Amino acid sequence: MSSTTPNADVARLRRPGWKDPRLVLGLLLVIGSIVGVVALVGALDRTVPVYTAKEDISLGDPVGLEDLEIADVRLNGVEERYLEAGAELPEGLRSSVFIGAGELVPARALEQGDPLGRKPVSVGIDGTVADAIVAGTHVDVWAASLDESGRLYDEPTRLLKGIEVAGRESVESAFGGTSGTQLELLVTDEQLPALLDALANEAKITVVYSPAGDSQ
Repeated sequence: MSSTTPNADVARLRRPGWKDPRLVLGLLLVIGSIVGVVALVGALDRTVPVYTAKEDISLGDPVGLEDLEIADVRLNGVEERYLEAGAELPEGLRSSVFIGAGELVPARALEQGDPLGRKPVSVGIDGTVADAIVAGTHVDVWAASLDESGRLYDEPTRLLKGIEVAGRESVESAFGGTSGTQLELLVTDEQLPALLDALANEAKITVVYSPAGDSQ
């Protein structure tokens, strides 16, 4: 024979009231879940204003505010790696890396002058330049001087070794094709006279990819 009384059955089946601790605990769990989801979505959606490059910035190029744009991006905790918009930019900054147009500017990419004291020199190359020769790679520079007749070139000699390329740009011909390549090379004060002398005397300049990048 069951010992349960009618009053006990009624109490067990009665809908819990607002003061029922089980209902209060359930509400707190639901509210906590909602707050957690909202906080997570808000954190994931948080954007930070940082600088991006308006156009390609070659290694060694001077950089000022006019070369940069502001973009709001989600960096998810790595903000310190990039140049925050509004950061003060001192005079004389140059890029120590190649930064493509639209790319974020790394915080350590801008320096005041080249640490090795090199200067960018623009050199026109006739004919084909190897695809491997891009900004950040190194080349050996060869020069062939004009002979006494002014019509033929002497045997080429290596002028400079392991020179870093700061930029590369194709030169278009009048008919829309490519007539050559303009390279920006980083040279020291000691290397500069030999290169300028070759350019001034209309020597034929050729560059050869140097994977080791050993300097002269």
